Amino acid sequence: MQQLRSEAATIRWRSNGAFSCPIVVRVAIGGYLTGGAIWHSQSGESIFAHTPGLLVVMPSRARDAVGLLRSAFTAGDPVLFLEHKHLYRQRYAADPMPPSGFTIPFGRGAIVRPGRDLTVVTWGATVQKSLEAAEQLAAEGCEAEVIDLRTVSPWDRELVCASVERTSRLLVVHEDTLTGGFGAEVAAHVAEHCFWALDAPVGRVAATDTFVPYEPTMEQAVLPQVGDIVAGAQRVTQA
Repeated sequence: MQQLRSEAATIRWRSNGAFSCPIVVRVAIGGYLTGGAIWHSQSGESIFAHTPGLLVVMPSRARDAVGLLRSAFTAGDPVLFLEHKHLYRQRYAADPMPPSGFTIPFGRGAIVRPGRDLTVVTWGATVQKSLEAAEQLAAEGCEAEVIDLRTVSPWDRELVCASVERTSRLLVVHEDTLTGGFGAEVAAHVAEHCFWALDAPVGRVAATDTFVPYEPTMEQAVLPQVGDIVAGAQRVTQA
């Protein structure tokens, strides 16, 4: 933590641009492991997103991981590449290997499900859970647009604001704790820059403000689940 925050991330700033620190640190992150507990279920991307000069990447599927990792190799600055352990094991996150020239620029999110009634902004393992929630909402007549940020620092403000301009409602979903989570930054930006487009208060769904427990049913209660996202979307759309 000390080396990333105080050394690597500050080299360009401390040298007035004379030096850089082009490193890529691949970090296993996240819960939904059933028994990972406090040592193997952390999701603290907001801590690192708070560090100027540090690029923070958190893909939700294999194709995006390839494109973002290739971009990380040429970034010129330190990149924290967060790889979700739960997604290593999921067939829905698998993709054919992209061609050699395929890259994804940092700060470029993706609309993974179009919709007209609600914007859901998410990243990492909660992308798939948000997609499953969107399918349940569609059965109720609510078409949710799901955006995968893919990178947390920088993040795609323009894509999110453009979506909110269309849907007039926003729900931010992430695995990290609610208090101090990166979703608060997304919510604050939209509230500041898209206030007149909003027809309801911005909603958030996240983990409870506690550590992830070892016992499976307790872990499920702490981390956001599909039902929590559906309930959060209903609160926003019915406000």
